[in-house]
Order: sequence, then structure tokens, then C-alpha cells
Amino acid sequence: MSKDKMNKVTLKDLIARAEQSKADKKELRQLYVTSLDGTITIIKPDRAMVLEAMDMENEEDGDRYLVYNCVVDPNLKDKDLQNAYKTISPLDVVDKIFDPGEVASISKEIVKLAGYIDSVKVVDDIKNV
Repeated sequence: MSKDKMNKVTLKDLIARAEQSKADKKELRQLYVTSLDGTITIIKPDRAMVLEAMDMENEEDGDRYLVYNCVVDPNLKDKDLQNAYKTISPLDVVDKIFDPGEVASISKEIVKLAGYIDSVKVVDDIKNV
């Protein structure tokens, strides 16, 4: 976006955004997964879920947690799916379905959708007066 197209955010904009945020809660995005040769659907996580994943000791566990909870189609929480893959822990289904690099990539897209990556850009440095 060019500098001359950027608008200053007003209180009116923020109030309108508060109304819109209720509709945004169900924001979905489709991702193509190479190993499956098809698409999956992810849902925008809430702040608490992203922070919980970031607080996990192992980054891979955080990625698996986000993928398990935010992939809504196919439903990774389906008991029949978990039984078919003979999972011990519900999160194990993530590793059985996706390649390791895909789990990290899907997790990154989930975090992006939540607004934690690439959501802010520097316009100009402010000079001290």
C-alpha cells in the first residue's frame, strides 16, 4: 500500500471495527496441502489459543496444538479418524496426516490469520522535534 493511500485511524473506525469483529470470529481460510493433494480449511484462532500454543515448551507441540484445534475441515477431532490412525493422544493425528514441514507451515498460516505475522508495517520513522 502506498503512503498516500494510508488513512489515519479514527475512533469511529475503531467502533465500527468492534461491531465487525463479532463476524470476523468465524474467519476461515483454505490451504492447499501437497502431501494430501487437496485443500483443508482453517479457522481464525482466538488470542488465548495462540498464546497457549506460544507458551508450550516445545515449538513443535505448539504447532501441533494449533493445527489440531484450527483445522476444521477435515475435522481432526473426529473419533473415527483418530481410531483409523490408531492415535494414542488426540494430537497424534496431526503427525499421522501431515508431513512435519506441513505442520509448521499450516501453523504459521493460522498465526498469520490471527494477525500475529505481517499485520503491521512501518510508514516512516518519526523524528524528534
